[in-house]
Amino acid sequence: MNYNQHENIQTRKAISAYGGVGSILETRNGSILVLPFNEWPYFQNLKGRFGEEHQVLDKRFKNRLRRYFTELEYIIRIPINTIEAGQFSNHSANLMAAKYFPEWFYCNECHKFEHYSEWKKNWKLKVKEEDKEKFYPPKCYNCYIRAQNINSKRKYFDLEQIRFVLIAPDGSVADMPWKRWALFRPTQKERKAENLNPEAGKEEVISLGNIEIPTDLKMDLKTLDKYSDLSGIGIFSKYDNDKKTAFTTLSGLFNIRIPKKELFVGNNEEILFKPVLRTSNSVYYPNILSSIYLPADDELNDHTVGIIKSLVESGIPVATIPQILKTTNKISIDDSVIQMLVNNNFDLGNTVRSMTENEYRYDEYKFITTHNKIELKDDLIFEKISEEFYPSAFLNAVFKMDKLRITSVQTSYTRQEPIDRDYYLRPDTDIQNTKEDIKKKYTSEGPDFGQRTKYLPAIENYGEGIFFDFDERKISNWVNTNKEVLDRVMIVANNHLQSESSLNRDLKITPALMLIHTFSHLIIKELEFLCGYPATSLQERLYVEDGKMQGVLIYTIAGAEGSYGGLTSLCKSDKIDKIIRSAMIRAKDCASDPICYHSSGQGVGNLNLSACYSCVLLPETSCEHFNCYLDRRLLIDDDYGFFNYSNQ
Repeated sequence: MNYNQHENIQTRKAISAYGGVGSILETRNGSILVLPFNEWPYFQNLKGRFGEEHQVLDKRFKNRLRRYFTELEYIIRIPINTIEAGQFSNHSANLMAAKYFPEWFYCNECHKFEHYSEWKKNWKLKVKEEDKEKFYPPKCYNCYIRAQNINSKRKYFDLEQIRFVLIAPDGSVADMPWKRWALFRPTQKERKAENLNPEAGKEEVISLGNIEIPTDLKMDLKTLDKYSDLSGIGIFSKYDNDKKTAFTTLSGLFNIRIPKKELFVGNNEEILFKPVLRTSNSVYYPNILSSIYLPADDELNDHTVGIIKSLVESGIPVATIPQILKTTNKISIDDSVIQMLVNNNFDLGNTVRSMTENEYRYDEYKFITTHNKIELKDDLIFEKISEEFYPSAFLNAVFKMDKLRITSVQTSYTRQEPIDRDYYLRPDTDIQNTKEDIKKKYTSEGPDFGQRTKYLPAIENYGEGIFFDFDERKISNWVNTNKEVLDRVMIVANNHLQSESSLNRDLKITPALMLIHTFSHLIIKELEFLCGYPATSLQERLYVEDGKMQGVLIYTIAGAEGSYGGLTSLCKSDKIDKIIRSAMIRAKDCASDPICYHSSGQGVGNLNLSACYSCVLLPETSCEHFNCYLDRRLLIDDDYGFFNYSNQ
């Protein structure tokens, strides 16, 4: 097995913002498209018979996923993808599957432009026997033959992939039909005569299906010195025994739209594909849900459901049941959860599955904040730290999270536009706030997969972190006594409603959200400045909903800096207090001040106020809201800042 046909990626990147089923990954040997999970050798070698060692066991999370994937049986760990001594022989069953994409390659030496299948076929036919297995990464057979003829020492010339692909709102991706494009556009003189202006910015739906492709068509891709935009990339074609020629450029490429029926034989759909760069953000938006493991004997169990059912059947109103449970059974369950139980006929599984993302996270928030100490050796270890170690004037509690088990599952993905998290487990017809009719693509494809799949790919990470719990009453008093706070939040809230972005349209922008989110960013940046932890190794998990929860978990996973006790060791003394104080002082010193401090809106859609990369913004892998809804003045302003130490 030739190792050049394989790549290894970190397992945790196989389900992330830039990797996973449907993603286009840039590797050392070219750009590849990750294929559906059920096409991986890992899946096919086991024939769906996954043992316990392949599964992630999290009953609470599985119940939630089964809300939409009703036939789901297993959450499957992504295999460890490693090369040993340049070979995969010891892990041949642990492979993901991918293919070169885009599949059109050109040679920088001779400029020949062909489909991958043609390059590979001609290499096998025309090179020497001893070199036939040296095709990977793809190489030019034409330059190989020429090198042989002139006895050149260099005979291997690596190919380059074209940088453009087609994507559609239904999640499909395709190569540009370059042969038809080469013959579709008239010569530049004819375009001028017809007064065509392909750079005018107007979208144009084109038809390519009727263009006949000569069997002997040959194409060269060259850059033209005269132009610096897409007009400077030309395709030179020859056909009819080289008697006829054609020329076109890539000018106007981004303005065209091609119906799906023009690209796939037997397809009659009118869905429009648009060209984009293969590295464009719009190519891939993974729909990933994550969950922190909670013990199965949580308060919402079969025994508790039985008690609630008997109380409801005896005629007691739902609104009064939480107080009865708290008084008589020492159980704390929100009345909204009890109402969901009633609505689902006291089916615990259906109740968990019907939760929104915030309702699901509320279970985590409540479990952490209602326990002073938990020690489940393999899955969850945390402890509430002493008030002497943190500024209790501002925070309700701080928890040292010594061990966390975090499971992340990719349910699907979209292209062109992202969708809100609450639509991940809802039908495509429910998706709102998108410009196009966006549809999800599932991680497995076929008649027995998709929404009917029994398997979802996942990664399971162990890590540690610090959980900050804010006091709801203190936040309310702060908002009520400082008119400026609500005024600033309303600026962002209005910009959010007017934003063209489809993401987070249902998110409620509140003072608590902007306060806690900005606090999280400042602490992560301070951990980077003061303690040396790269911001890329830290992540946030927000718990914010008015009247219910107001906290944030800052965590790192195994293998990252600070994941072996370095982060939680900060909670063993007043170091955490010093870090918070230092973060607030540093937040007052931004390299872009006074412009940043007095900004009336900056960032994407003006969804930030006093927040830029010099003071608040983080790597996007660390932030849950794409570096939006941030304002450091809410925390540190001398007149109304929440963390105004001078007023304490």
